[in-house]
Amino acid sequence: MENTSSEHTDTEVSCIFTIKTQVGKEQNTADLINSRAKKGKLNIPSILVTPDLRGYIFVEAFDEELIKNMIKTISYARNMLEGSIPIGQIEHFLAPTSAVAKITEGDLVEMVAGPFRGEKAKITHIDYSKEEITVELLESMVPIPITVRGEQVRIIKRKEEDKKREEKKE
Repeated sequence: MENTSSEHTDTEVSCIFTIKTQVGKEQNTADLINSRAKKGKLNIPSILVTPDLRGYIFVEAFDEELIKNMIKTISYARNMLEGSIPIGQIEHFLAPTSAVAKITEGDLVEMVAGPFRGEKAKITHIDYSKEEITVELLESMVPIPITVRGEQVRIIKRKEEDKKREEKKE
C-alpha cells in the first residue's frame, strides 16, 4: 500500500515544480491546488504566482507524482514540466520590482487608471522613493503636471527609441 501521509521528516527535501496553466488563470490554478492540498492534507509548503511569467506557476512539494495526479483534475492546469528546478532560477521573481524602475523621463505613456484613463502623456519627473511619476498630458490645452503612481501608466514609446531613429536618419 502506498503511503500518502503529509508528515515528512527533516531529511526529506522539497523540490520546486513548474506547472503550465491557462494564460490568465494562474492565480485560480494556484488557489485550486492550495484548496485541494488542504482537503487532502498534502504537504505543499508554497505556491508562487508571478505576473512576470504568464502561463506558469511554481509549486514547492515533496512528491512529484502526487502533484501530477492532483493537477489532472484541475481544469486550468495544462501539465507539469518534467523534473524540478533549483531555487536560483526563480529567485528574481521573489524580490518585488519597482513600478518605476523601467521608466525614464521623456517616455510617452498611456494612463491606464484614474480619471485620465486612456490619455497619452509625457513623463517629466520620477520620484523613485515614493514610486510616483509626474506627467504632462499631451492633448490638454494647458500642460499641467500631474503626479500619479507608477502602476497607473503603460509605456507606449521610450525616449531611447526616438534617439535611435534620429541617429539612423542622419
